[in-house]
Amino acid sequence: MISTFLTYTSYASDMSRSLARVSGQAEVSSATAYYNANIGKVKSVDDFMNNHRLFSYAMKAYGLEDMTYAKAFMKKVLTSDISTSTNLQKSFVGKLTDPRFLKFAQAFQFSADGKVATQPVTAQQANDQSDLINLYTQQQVNKGATAADDSAYYQANIGNVASVDDLVGNTRLLNYALTAYGIDASIASASAIKQVLTSDLSDPGSFANQMPGNYKLLAEAFSFNTDGSINGASAQSSDDVSFTVYRYYDASGTGGSAPAAAFKSQYYQDAIAGVSSVDDLLGNARLFIYLETAFGLDPSEQSTAILRNVLTSDLSDPNSYANQQTNDAYRALAAAFNFNTDGSINGSEAQTASQTDSTVSSFMTNNTTAVEKYQSSQINFYKTDIAKIASVSDFIKDTGLYGFVLSAFGIDPSKTSKLTIEKVLESDASNPSSYANMSHNSAYSKLAAAFNFDADGKAKTASSAQVNASLVSTIKLYNSEMGDAKAEKKQTSDEDTYYGNTIGTIKSVDEFLKNKRLVTFALTAFDLQDKALSNDTLRKILTSDPTDPKSFINKPENSAYRSMAVAFNFGTDGKDLTTPTQQVQTRSQMVATTDAYARQTLEENAGDQNEGARLALYFQRLAPSITSAYSILADKALLQVAQTALGLPTSMSNADIDVQANMITKKLKIADLQDPEKLKKFLARFSAMYDINNSDITQTNPAITILSSR
Repeated sequence: MISTFLTYTSYASDMSRSLARVSGQAEVSSATAYYNANIGKVKSVDDFMNNHRLFSYAMKAYGLEDMTYAKAFMKKVLTSDISTSTNLQKSFVGKLTDPRFLKFAQAFQFSADGKVATQPVTAQQANDQSDLINLYTQQQVNKGATAADDSAYYQANIGNVASVDDLVGNTRLLNYALTAYGIDASIASASAIKQVLTSDLSDPGSFANQMPGNYKLLAEAFSFNTDGSINGASAQSSDDVSFTVYRYYDASGTGGSAPAAAFKSQYYQDAIAGVSSVDDLLGNARLFIYLETAFGLDPSEQSTAILRNVLTSDLSDPNSYANQQTNDAYRALAAAFNFNTDGSINGSEAQTASQTDSTVSSFMTNNTTAVEKYQSSQINFYKTDIAKIASVSDFIKDTGLYGFVLSAFGIDPSKTSKLTIEKVLESDASNPSSYANMSHNSAYSKLAAAFNFDADGKAKTASSAQVNASLVSTIKLYNSEMGDAKAEKKQTSDEDTYYGNTIGTIKSVDEFLKNKRLVTFALTAFDLQDKALSNDTLRKILTSDPTDPKSFINKPENSAYRSMAVAFNFGTDGKDLTTPTQQVQTRSQMVATTDAYARQTLEENAGDQNEGARLALYFQRLAPSITSAYSILADKALLQVAQTALGLPTSMSNADIDVQANMITKKLKIADLQDPEKLKKFLARFSAMYDINNSDITQTNPAITILSSR
């Protein structure tokens, strides 16, 4: 009989090639081809179990061949609810101690009713949603900065206007003024605007007085004669310029921005110095509104009369108006000013410098809080509504959501047709010839890429570069390749976090290859970091179809790359694959099943040559999942390997379970089994001891007896 060690190493020294060799065997190849061709046709657990070729193949793959007859039992396993840890604990499979059953249930997508589970569709994936929220927040900052820039330009150049033609001829100045007074620049004609600005407002029949809306307000903000010349020293007084800028911030939707808050505060500081009475203060609507924000007062509950009573309250009198209010903000407002009970100033100024600074500080704080609260409400609304969207049509009909999303991308809904947005969202963002990309508008391309609609405008199932199970597995493999030193552990943790957070944003192989940090992580995880693989080779690996026997990774010479290819979810075109709405197995699950079948067959073949080799190969396969001595004690085959390698008697099984565990850990450091070199030495010792213990046995096959049910 060939020695156990030689038989074991003939398979284990190059496991990838060994598995490729087994997969190429006619019987295995035929069974696998049938499985791949037919598993996708399964619509229910009964379909699956009634197809003996499919069911028996899967059962063997997960070491459950001896349970193939127990269909009622296995149906309960497959229909167990394992969607959450809580559900798993309560489920049928969750109460079984043998981990093979849970692995089997996790390999398929059956619902509790026995039907293939329907995968949820989503108009937007989680990482795109997060990116859009960040984009929306940044866009608000950008809008404020743009408004500040436009305001600075207006203030710097309006003084150079010498006639109405100068203003109308400067599109940037004119559009600023029109926006400030709520007039749509795309509708208003230049000739109409000129007539408005040159109207005699004292004449009820003048053009401005006859126009609806804010045209008269616009005319009042400028000083033009009927011939278009300036009436006075400038087209606008300093007060009119200030008022126009104030209105522009609010009209452009940036009234709560930091630049607007700074502008309003500067106006307040300048204006408060000229206030000579309560009536002066309350007669200025801009100051009135400023104080409402500064003191946290609800505008819907305020009136000039209320604030006058507050500001003229004698705070030393318990019965004064402010002291009688339950809202402490009223007393704070009264204390911030120096008014007598008759409304006159008590002293030389309505507010001291300290009082003004305190008011401004309070305004800035409350303004920021109000903006954050508003943005938070908008974001929450967006999160709630986007979850309900099943099509582009649904999206366009949701006015609030539509406006929120377009504003995040800097697209003005009022200036963009809904038909255009519909075409954009139905575009394939990765296709250079798609409508979105051919528009040569970067905002359209980004909008298309941020959503998950197909060419018919229907929401699709999610796509990803890695399904979650493969992501977790890749990180575990990376960690096993790294050292144990403290500095290395810190680096490993950082890399784990980066990889886990970033891989979900990858939409294609090319995006992945551009991120060298991700590539290095993956190559290290699959022990390929020293192979000097070019991007072209990596692209071939990652775009190979693992279910196609003729694909790049399924060629014997490329078998070492198969594990990495299977861990990713790229199609042959290099794009992320989406999960079909209904499919009993994802591609990763299907490949895991066929690979497991090949591994089971390999171990069987080894057992035909040497039963000890089969035990060694089995232990090697299960070693990553061994977390304690109890893992070994729970598995007869693992226990036989441990007893043989460690020289422990089989009679130890008669002892208390904790005593048995202690006997194993005294001789074996469980963590060593996670180290490939230490595991190799352990199995070499097992092989030698096995041959010594079985040197006279030529016919019996105890390993097959133990492993036939594994």
